[in-house]
This record gives sequence, C-alpha cells and structure tokens, in this order.
Amino acid sequence: MIWQRDVDLVVPLWQGGDDVRVAAGAGALARLVPTHAERLHIAVSEGPRRARDGVRNLDTLAQTTRRMRQRLDHRNPSRILTLGGDCACDLAAAQHLTRRHPDLTVYWVDAHGDLNTPAQSPSGLAHGMALRTLLGEGHPDLTDPAGPALRPDQIVLAGVRDLDPPERSYISANAVTAVEPARLADAPDHLTAGRRAGSPAYIHLDLDVCEPLEMPAVAVPTPGGPGVAAVARALAAVAAHHRIAGVAVTEYAPVIEHGEQRIADLLEALGLLERPAG
Repeated sequence: MIWQRDVDLVVPLWQGGDDVRVAAGAGALARLVPTHAERLHIAVSEGPRRARDGVRNLDTLAQTTRRMRQRLDHRNPSRILTLGGDCACDLAAAQHLTRRHPDLTVYWVDAHGDLNTPAQSPSGLAHGMALRTLLGEGHPDLTDPAGPALRPDQIVLAGVRDLDPPERSYISANAVTAVEPARLADAPDHLTAGRRAGSPAYIHLDLDVCEPLEMPAVAVPTPGGPGVAAVARALAAVAAHHRIAGVAVTEYAPVIEHGEQRIADLLEALGLLERPAG
C-alpha cells in the first residue's frame, strides 16, 4: 500500500557531509518514487565552502533550512516525504512535524548517531550533528527557533554502530533507545517495543545503515550492518505499528555501482513503491 502524504520535498543538499555525490541522490530517488503528492524541488545555493562556529558550509545549510521552513510554514503539511541529500536535508521537515505531532517517535535508521555538537564534532560536518540539532543542541542557525524539536525519549536509533565517544556518552546519559544491527536483524518488531500502536512516527533512513557489501552506493559506508532485506523488514514493522507522519531517505550516492533493486526494496518497505504484480 502506498503511503499517502501531503508533500514531497526533493532536497539535493550535500554540504552537510561535504560530499557532492549525494546531491544526485535526491534526483535519483525522485525518479524512482512516483509522485503521490505535491512535489517541491528545493534549490540549494552554492555558497562558500568554509566553516563557521565549528560547522562546515554553515551559511548554505542555514539558508536551505530557512527556505524549507518558509515553504512548510506556508503549506502546513501533516505528512512529509524528504528525498535527499545528506542527513541534514530533513531538519526543517522533522522540526515542522514535531510541532504538528508532539508525541512523535523518531526512528533514526543509520549506522551513525549524528549526535555530535559543533564543539564536539571531530569533522565539523553537520550531517553528523543532525539528530543533536533536533534535540536543540546544534548551531542556533539550524535549531528550531521554537525550541528543541525532540526529547531523547522520543528517539530510536536503529542499526547504529559507529559512534564517537561523546555520542556514546550522550546515549548513556539520556533516554535514547539504541538498537544494534544484530538486534535489528533478528527481531525487527523490537524497534517498536514500548511505543503505542497507531501513534505518529517519523522515519529517517540513511542508506549507510545497510551492510556496504549489499548497499555500496552511500556516502559513508560502514561495515557490520544488517542486510538490505533485514532493514526492509524493520522499516515495514515500524510502518505497520505506527501512523507514519514523515519519511526521509538520505545519503544515496548513485554514481557508485550498485543494485538498484535493493533501493527499490527499501522504498517499497516504506510504502513509497508498490510491489509488482505476479
């Protein structure tokens, strides 16, 4: 069954990870996913590639995020699909949806925690700060002006395996649920444990959650992940348990040789493609 949403955002933002290969991922995903809603292509300006306040390419990131907020404020959608781009491409969409659905559960399906702050980040790359930004502890040019979009207890980190020491400390000190790859693969229904059936949820899928031997077309391949079929089962379990308010698909680098059917399997699990008959 196709997931019904109000708007699709195509966001070729690459400056959050400083890897231009993922810019093409937004367009490639848009060609794969049929349009079932209004579709907006968000322009990303080529600003100066410099760091400010510990964040690389901050001016471009802030400008793009403001532009998306303005469009979303004007339309006020209740369900949003974001096709990116890197993991900073859906900040505005997630912030908007947490205001529409205050009890939202966020499933951050990613090999990485994305929980660094500008002061802690070893790279200065905003795609490694995206989730912490939603928690209200990112750069003020990127955080929600209304206040933190999320509480730690709203977050399920799924498939995570590559964490910097400050990220591990944050998870240990806060009520973030972290599900390791083996647990995700063996018991996909475990992701939704303790979450109310039918409650709203947001799924942020970074394709690098998958084992890179199966899904090499990503910006930051990270060994030790679950296979594509296991990730698809987990996504389908979340979609079956919740009322999905938002989905983002990120960090796709289509220039790298890969099997496109595996992308299709993940999109189908999210309700973005229909299974062919027969």
